[in-house]
Amino acid sequence: MNLRAHRHAVLALTFVVYVIGIATAVWTSIPSALAVSLLMIAAVAWAHGFAAGGATMIICAVIEYPIAKMIFESNWLSGPTAIAILIPILLTQSVVLVALSALRRAELRQMVDEDELREKNSALQVALAEVKELRGMLPICAWCKSVRDVNGLWDRLEAYLSKHSHVTLTHGVCPTCLVQMQKELAAQTDRGEG
Repeated sequence: MNLRAHRHAVLALTFVVYVIGIATAVWTSIPSALAVSLLMIAAVAWAHGFAAGGATMIICAVIEYPIAKMIFESNWLSGPTAIAILIPILLTQSVVLVALSALRRAELRQMVDEDELREKNSALQVALAEVKELRGMLPICAWCKSVRDVNGLWDRLEAYLSKHSHVTLTHGVCPTCLVQMQKELAAQTDRGEG
């Protein structure tokens, strides 16, 4: 789902509703139509954040002031009554602006967290696919160290580990065996076998 495209579609629709609301306010002289600016501010704050929503609130106030003045002067509404009507509208717009900006920040943080979680899950899936684990009892010859597989076949320990794990074995001689081999070679040399 392309969230950016949805945001722009909502913003465009809200702009159309705002223009219709302003035209209705001018045509009918009903000041409540000016409240559609709340939708515009909310949509901009949701789509683009606090600064853009605040700028939209100021722009809406500049656009609506002459319309409100005209409506209030043509009706029975006096200056104090007009202010009493406009102050709750401005307060409501401010609350919506702050709330939707906070919602947007939380939404963006959640998207970042979800992306990180997807990356970690992907890395874990790759690691899990590569894991080969040896479990249970492993029959091994006490003499030659060959290992019996599930089919009853005997493999050298090195071959078995290579087949059933991601281990690559290299050969060396431990210090104990090295001493033992040197003794055996010396004994063979002394007997004249070597």
